[in-house]
Amino acid sequence: MTLTRRDFAAFGLAAPLAWAAAVGARAAARQALVIATGAGTADLPEGTAGAFDLAIRDGADVLAADFVPTKDGALVALHDHELSAATDVARRADFASRKQTRSVDGEDRTGWFAEDFTLAELKTLVRGAPGRPRRGGKTAPHAILTFEEVVAVARAGSVRTARVIGVDAGLSHSTYFAGLDLAVEPLLANAIRVAGYDSAAAAMFVSSADPASLKTIGELTRARRALPLSAKDAQASGAGTPDGLKAIRAYAEVLAPDANLLLDLSKPKAVKPAALIADAHAAGLAVHAWALGTTFPPPPLKAGDALRLLAALFAAGADAVAGDRPAVMVRAREQALSHPRR
Repeated sequence: MTLTRRDFAAFGLAAPLAWAAAVGARAAARQALVIATGAGTADLPEGTAGAFDLAIRDGADVLAADFVPTKDGALVALHDHELSAATDVARRADFASRKQTRSVDGEDRTGWFAEDFTLAELKTLVRGAPGRPRRGGKTAPHAILTFEEVVAVARAGSVRTARVIGVDAGLSHSTYFAGLDLAVEPLLANAIRVAGYDSAAAAMFVSSADPASLKTIGELTRARRALPLSAKDAQASGAGTPDGLKAIRAYAEVLAPDANLLLDLSKPKAVKPAALIADAHAAGLAVHAWALGTTFPPPPLKAGDALRLLAALFAAGADAVAGDRPAVMVRAREQALSHPRR
């Protein structure tokens, strides 16, 4: 059944959205998905409502955001829980005393950390270029978003476009946050249940590089789980082997590798798929290729090769391609569909 914009307007803001169910772990979509990280522009800082809205206008099917806990147990969309690089906190005299050094996963870091702020305090910070402090508890422009607000952006985008827009919720530093009595897995699982996305067919993914975290999530929610896989981790752990992939399938439904692992680049002008996509599918895993601008395309390839390589990922059978250039990824998907691999 094809839904119209009127159909989405009727229930999109009140009901959870889902992609049509299919067989096995590859139930994510009727076609390969474009996952956008919410990368910003000069006027729309990364991870803000404006940046996510732009990604939806560019054709994104999923909004990807990392979530960290606040002091009072909310989940906010921040790639890094240290705030100085992403907000104007360092210029806020009223928060000067919050600067400290913390040991995070065995590494000492100095700065201002989200877990030392209440949600109300974080809402007064400005994302992107530092600005003037906000007073009186008013929400700052380009504010930090909560999980619920990211979901609301996705639902509103679904209504506007008559497409299902999903969310990919990333978690990190699980052991560290648990040590502060701010365990992220139950916080996220509860938020997913309240939002109505507690289903394997829901337009929701949970991503974590920590298998233990994914196992915990699997005990708390039925949302699909994705394991990111870097080239370094794949080589060190053997996770990319058939046996390793079968082991991953015990606690995840999706493998989310660096895109460079999915293509044979030995002949850059005649790129072919590597074995990993077929092997992951054989193990029952969907494959979400991550192609971020800072690492993709890899040397000696140039930025001008990105469209061709992204199209090769779609043509090779990736179930989704994720990155910070949704418009280019949409063009690549269209190119792959118009020139299917034989």
